[in-house]
Amino acid sequence: MSSATMSDDGKEFVVHTTGKYTGALELRFASDCVDNLIAALTSARGGTQPAASNGPLPTAAPAVVPNPDGAGVVAPGARGANNPDEVKFEIPRNCTISADNSGRGLVLFILNHRLERQAGYAFSPDAAKQLAGGLTKSADALLAQQAAPKT
Repeated sequence: MSSATMSDDGKEFVVHTTGKYTGALELRFASDCVDNLIAALTSARGGTQPAASNGPLPTAAPAVVPNPDGAGVVAPGARGANNPDEVKFEIPRNCTISADNSGRGLVLFILNHRLERQAGYAFSPDAAKQLAGGLTKSADALLAQQAAPKT
């Protein structure tokens, strides 16, 4: 983490950091949510060293399998709430992307927009471009794989 400060109005903690794959990030957390955030991060870490200290990440993506509760898919080898070795992926019914009009200069990405399981993410413009590029490259690779003749 590079720095963490309180916003001028005292309602948010602002964290400025740089991610290996995202570049510069500004994360904002409501001040009344910070204790919950710290507890969640501590719980996710489980008192052990970060995953990066456990060796390199696998080069191939894990297989994706249907989730038994029908909520989406599960990728073995990633982190999740019930099992530290899995993460649940949900296939959204819809999504919307728009510029944040509050003056923060963020791109908003909302999954399941206006539905019960709505979830939102905010990206800096550079991070949004990297996300868009990554999505495009991955989609192109899958489409090329599907179009390739099977031998």
